[in-house]
Amino acid sequence: MALFVGCKQNSSTNAPRELVPEPDIRERLSGQKAFIDSNRMSSLFKAKIYAKEPTAETPTEVINLKWPDVIDEVYNVWYTQSNHIVCIGAYPYSQSGDWDLGFTHYFDTTSGGTFAFERNTSFYNSMCTDDLAIEQIVTYYANDRLVDSTYVFTDVKGNNLTSDSCEFPYDFPYRVYTNVSDVLKAVGIEQKNKR
Repeated sequence: MALFVGCKQNSSTNAPRELVPEPDIRERLSGQKAFIDSNRMSSLFKAKIYAKEPTAETPTEVINLKWPDVIDEVYNVWYTQSNHIVCIGAYPYSQSGDWDLGFTHYFDTTSGGTFAFERNTSFYNSMCTDDLAIEQIVTYYANDRLVDSTYVFTDVKGNNLTSDSCEFPYDFPYRVYTNVSDVLKAVGIEQKNKR
């Protein structure tokens, strides 16, 4: 005995579709970011490194770990094996060593839109701890709109710090770009450098 199941197709192919809200969008976006973070150094992704010298207008690719003598900022660009950019990290260089800063944009490989942004800062001279203060801000986006954000501010031992009682002497301005093309343009990496 055979059982056949079929569906009758609706005769109206242009019926309007409803957008259903995604209740777990924050979980999906944070999972997508975690996947990229945990696989950046694996063979799943490939990377290019760029260094910007203080006198240069644009960064140059670092090949075979041959770095310029003086660096203003470093950029890491991670690609999928099919050459889609998944994230770009920008890391200004501190000559004094008093601070470390990183800005990372995460991109949807289909649309090229930014779905997450992470800012990591560690610095001395905060006036609220004798050692490094560590600040992390992560924001999540869907359709160019902020969906969620997290903020963590601790000392090196993981103890929470309150920003009201601290100095932020190395709080540099930054911008979150909406897509991969805008980031590449802003940092001076030409689209032709896309693998």
